[in-house]
Amino acid sequence: MSKTKISFLVLFAILISSNLFAKKPGDKVGDFTINNYDGITYTLSEALKTNDAVVIMFWSTECPFVQPYTERINSLANEFSAKNIGFWAINSNIEEDVNTIREHKEKNKYPFAMLKDVDNVVADLFEAVRTPEVYVIGKDMTILYHGRIDDNKDASQVTTNDLKNALTEFTAGKDITVKSAQQFGCTIKRKGQ
Repeated sequence: MSKTKISFLVLFAILISSNLFAKKPGDKVGDFTINNYDGITYTLSEALKTNDAVVIMFWSTECPFVQPYTERINSLANEFSAKNIGFWAINSNIEEDVNTIREHKEKNKYPFAMLKDVDNVVADLFEAVRTPEVYVIGKDMTILYHGRIDDNKDASQVTTNDLKNALTEFTAGKDITVKSAQQFGCTIKRKGQ
């Protein structure tokens, strides 16, 4: 393999890992349906008929960047579900099976749906690369916010609550001031990797 080809492949890998190709605020996302392990069928467009927006969170049962968010995300989901915002956690990691996901949901008392994205179809649709990585989707399937939950996995070190701020502005009928914030965390382990 030539040196130029290797350099291009390395650059391409860096661009993918930095999420430069991810869907951005203002982009529309395609609809999707997951026939979930809990026996319920989840379709984004259907959820948007009864919610003003849906928060799609790419999640993991193992990632050390996801686990510290349990209390914070449960609090956000409880607060904003009462304001007509839906929450879905989507696990796209190929090595995390439905039994592990089910146990993780029960153990952490997540008040939202925990979906298994078989073959990372939804992660590919959103061009998501990390856990946690969050998208807020509006009624017309437009991304309103994309990025992190906040700026530190250690709750005592948080200086900006990006997701909460976006949802607070949205539910107050205001424009979202910060529509994206660089996420951090573990890479989604995709099929074939």
